[in-house]
Amino acid sequence: LLKKFKRKSVSMLNLNEVKNNLSHFDQVEIFNIEYDGLNACYNLTLVFSKDLFDLGSERLSITFFCLSSLTLHDSFQSNFQQFMSLTIEKDNNKWENVGYEVRQIEDDNLIFKCKSFSAYLI
Repeated sequence: LLKKFKRKSVSMLNLNEVKNNLSHFDQVEIFNIEYDGLNACYNLTLVFSKDLFDLGSERLSITFFCLSSLTLHDSFQSNFQQFMSLTIEKDNNKWENVGYEVRQIEDDNLIFKCKSFSAYLI
């Protein structure tokens, strides 16, 4: 997915950096779920933009690994999607393959758990 965007120096963001950036990137450009045969799980990649109509604007790319408990509500079916107030929190239940809970606070359109994630500004 990173090949689609102009290549520049990128470094992985930590949880606090992702939380700080999520409020600035709320328009969903890419929502992609892929099966990982090696780990026998699904991974979700979300690419967020500040402005979908500005092809040169910076993007926030987050891949969530080993999804579980994925819930998408009906309002997700619209043509244009924004994830306002998306949060990523450490999950302290210590369940196998669950390290984080991700949810959209305002509408609960998106909720899931994952083992880990990687995030980059691109």
